[in-house]
Amino acid sequence: MRKNVEPSSLPEAPKNPSAAVAVDAGAGAHERLRKVVAWLLCPRRRVLVKIVPHDAGSVYKLELSHRHLTLAGVSAVLIAVVLLVAHVADVHAAESRLRALQTVEAHQRQELTSFSKQTRMLWQRVGTLQRDDEEMHRLTHVIVPKSAQQSQARNKAAARAGAVKQYGMRAPTRGGIRTDVTATGESTRDNAKHGGLGVWAAITLWLHSVVGTDSLGFAAEAAELSSLTSAVDETGRQTTALESRMRAVAQAKIARELARERYLAAIPSIWPTLGYVSSGFGYRSYPDSGFHPGLDIVNDYGAPIVATASGVVVEAGWYAGYGYRVIIDHGNGLSSMYAHASRLLVEEGQTVKKGQEIAEIGETGFATGPHVHYQVMLWGRPIDPTPYLSGSVKVVAQL
Repeated sequence: MRKNVEPSSLPEAPKNPSAAVAVDAGAGAHERLRKVVAWLLCPRRRVLVKIVPHDAGSVYKLELSHRHLTLAGVSAVLIAVVLLVAHVADVHAAESRLRALQTVEAHQRQELTSFSKQTRMLWQRVGTLQRDDEEMHRLTHVIVPKSAQQSQARNKAAARAGAVKQYGMRAPTRGGIRTDVTATGESTRDNAKHGGLGVWAAITLWLHSVVGTDSLGFAAEAAELSSLTSAVDETGRQTTALESRMRAVAQAKIARELARERYLAAIPSIWPTLGYVSSGFGYRSYPDSGFHPGLDIVNDYGAPIVATASGVVVEAGWYAGYGYRVIIDHGNGLSSMYAHASRLLVEEGQTVKKGQEIAEIGETGFATGPHVHYQVMLWGRPIDPTPYLSGSVKVVAQL
C-alpha cells in the first residue's frame, strides 16, 4: 500500500552545489579550530616530566597542564615581541641622534670655517693698521714709549697663551688660523682606526672625539676672534688718535709752508723787465748829478713790466718827473716802484702776483729813452735792488 507524501515535507535539493561545499568546508575548519583550542586549554590533559638522577633514589616529577603550557608560550612570545620593538626603537633613536650629531657637526664646521675666514681678515686688517701706524709714527715723528710697546706685547702673548692652554689649540699663524686637537683626541681616532677597540666602542669614541674637537675648535675660534676684534678696535682707536695728531701736524706744517711761500712770494727777487742796467744804485753824474735811489733798466718801448713780488698796488698814476708809475706794497716793510711807464695795466688797491704784468716800458716824465726806473724800499727808505735781482730766494730771505 503506497503512502501519499506531500511535496513540501520532502528535503529540497540544493540549487548551487559549489556553495554547499564551501559552507561545509568552513564549518569543518571552524570545528577543527575549536578542537585545537579546547586541546590547548584543556585543564585535564597534562604533561608529566620525570627527572631521575643517577646517584639518587628519588624521582622528581613535574606535571603541567596544557593550559599552563599555552599561557607560558603566549607570554614568551609577547615578551619577545616587546623586546624586539624596544630594540627597533633604540636603533631608530640612535640613528636620529647620529643624524642630529652629523647636522650639528656640519653646522659647527661651517661656523668654524666662517670664523677662520673672519680671523684671517682680522689678521690682515691688524697688519694693515700696524703698517699704517708705523708709517704715521714715521711721518709725524711720534715715538711710542718702549715700555708701553713691551707691555702691549706681553698682554697679547699672555692672552694667546691662555687661549692655547684653555682650548688645547695652537696660536694662529700669519697666513691664517690653524686649529689642532689635543693628543687625546688624536690617539682616540688612531685606536678606533686600527681596530684596537670594539666596533661600538670605536664608534662611540669617534663621535665623542668629533663633537669634542668641534666644540673646542668653535670655542677657541670664538675666543680668538673676540681677542682679535678687541685688538683691532684698540688699534683703530690708536690709529684715529694718530690720524688726528698727524692731521693737526700736517695742517700746521701746511700753514707754515703757505706762510713761507707767501713770505718768499712777497720778496722782490726777479727782474722787472728784460734788458740791461744803464744806471745803478748810488751817486751818479749823468744825466743829473746826485744820489740815484734805484736802477734804470733799458728795454724796448712797450715791453712788459712785471711785478717782482706779490702785493697790493698802493699807487698807480702820474707823478711829476717819474711819469706813469706803480708802487706795490709787499708787506713786511718792503715796497717796490716802477716808473716812466708808457701804459699802466693795474689800478690802485688791486692785488698782484709775482711775475704779473703791471705796465709797459716807456719814457714818460724826465727820461732820456725807454726804460723802467725800478726802486725797492724798506720801511720807506730806498735800498739797493741789485742783490734781489739774483733770483735766489734763500739769499734774498737772509737780506
